[in-house]
Amino acid sequence: MPRISYEWRVLVLVVLGIITVVLDTTIINVALPRIMTALSASLDRAQLIISMYMLALALIVPTTGYLSDRLGTKRLFILSVTGFTLGSVLCGLAWDINSLIAFRFIKGLAGGVTMPLGMAMMFRTVPPERQGSMMGIIGVPILFAPIFGPVIGGYLVETSSWRMAFFINVPVGVAAVALATLWLRETDRTEARRFDLKGFILAGIGFCSVLMALTRAPQDGWGAPSVVVLFAVSVVSLIAWVYVELTEESPLLDLRIFRNPPFTMAASVHFIATMVLISVVFLVPLFLQDLRGLSPLEAGMLLMPQGIALAVAAPITGRLYDRVGPLPLIIPGILGAGFATLQLANLDMTTTDRELIVILMIRGVSSGLMFIPAVALTMSLVPREELPRASALVNSLRQLFPAFGTAAFATILTARQAFHSSSLSQTVTPDSLGAIQVMSQLERTAGDLPGINGRADEAAVQMLDQMVQQEAFIGAFNDVFLIAAIIVFLALIPAVFLRKRQPEPVSRTVEERDAAPEPAD
Repeated sequence: MPRISYEWRVLVLVVLGIITVVLDTTIINVALPRIMTALSASLDRAQLIISMYMLALALIVPTTGYLSDRLGTKRLFILSVTGFTLGSVLCGLAWDINSLIAFRFIKGLAGGVTMPLGMAMMFRTVPPERQGSMMGIIGVPILFAPIFGPVIGGYLVETSSWRMAFFINVPVGVAAVALATLWLRETDRTEARRFDLKGFILAGIGFCSVLMALTRAPQDGWGAPSVVVLFAVSVVSLIAWVYVELTEESPLLDLRIFRNPPFTMAASVHFIATMVLISVVFLVPLFLQDLRGLSPLEAGMLLMPQGIALAVAAPITGRLYDRVGPLPLIIPGILGAGFATLQLANLDMTTTDRELIVILMIRGVSSGLMFIPAVALTMSLVPREELPRASALVNSLRQLFPAFGTAAFATILTARQAFHSSSLSQTVTPDSLGAIQVMSQLERTAGDLPGINGRADEAAVQMLDQMVQQEAFIGAFNDVFLIAAIIVFLALIPAVFLRKRQPEPVSRTVEERDAAPEPAD
């Protein structure tokens, strides 16, 4: 049996770790409607399954360097994957929505270091001349997760149970832990820099409070004491967090990097692209399953073309970025993503699968045009010595923005559904002409149904109420997609200021040497 080189062992483990973390996010989006039904959870509560997981990732990513210095990369990798695997088991065994949210948060804290730690392990092991090809291999699960994640999630939920969407991670996690124990070499533990405990605690309190406030607001009301207190705690905590991060010698997240205006502009486009892409992927399965009545697998299949379009566009966009720079790619990407999201704002029960696939594929290509150049440009606009801190900042905020976007869109969806339902209930009264005509038709339809036995009028009223609630839900989705489109178009403001960083000039000595005339014979 041929011996596997150490760098390939590391690569296999990194890919296994990334597959578990990335697939977990895309699988749950399709499973969410079934989870809501099984655990009797409202949308604003259920979205915390996604938001709290992303929040946990955002909080734990900046600690990767500190933890790897204190524990060693092998020990930390095994602990991370073990915690993620055990978190998956707990999620699959959850007995109510609160326990599932808590286990998802724990799971995010455990698995959040897997991706940045794996990348660091690879760059430490693989020679520079082969890092590009290795990165191409690592990028495969990242690109294909949006393609196969919804389909896998849909298949598992439809053929088994929503719990399988979590249990699917267990065999991969067990294999990764076993191989890591056998294959990985431990690094020396070093005296790590002082951990920013104040920043970590304040960030956790501040961000968790605002997410909980957004969740409670639709039910309790925006002026409810519990909601006001949560928002107040969030504001105070986040102000204190910003102060600590700006004054701490070794902050958890170095917010001072935002003093670089080009970096801030590029990061803004990056974060908007991430927020809208992930949040809309959260909304579309809800529309397809709750309104269109599709199965989880059918919903996953309809989402698959968007992932394919993104996977095809990403590498092409990367090559074009090196030739033409960011603006010729990002501006069309914003316009295309905004246009496609506007088309989602016109969805109704008559929208065909073909129309939806075309819209989602346009969004996939456009998101690639926005996202890839924005990521590359963001990291190229910071000095080399600030790259580790900038990477931690960008990776954390890239998780926070979708978390808050998902929570905000779920809150808006719930509020707008209540608004449209109230408006339609006032318009569709029993004595209105339109309602009388519809009721008459519904009574004839209901009278033909078995088991009605003279209760056609009562059945017709129920059917009319279902039609009103359906129209209210459609109107709410249209409103949310319209808001998402506006947010995409707002990215044009920072985008117009983006410029690719110019290569640094060669040294004066080299210039003078090259310009010097050849000596005479």
